[in-house]
Amino acid sequence: MDRRFRCLAVALACALAGAAHAQALTGTLKKIKDTGVVSLGIRESSVPFSYSDNQQKNIGYSRDIA
Repeated sequence: MDRRFRCLAVALACALAGAAHAQALTGTLKKIKDTGVVSLGIRESSVPFSYSDNQQKNIGYSRDIA
């Protein structure tokens, strides 16, 4: 019985894996693939994560991460 269950589980896993196929890229993912560029943006008014100093330079944690 145990061997039969394992065989059934393996067959089911193979059937489900075969049914899951990739879909065509659209929207943002297609744009990234076509251009090869990922654009990031930050909010300038979230102190201390990101903000503008007296010289209007962006500083903060979010800028460092991006």
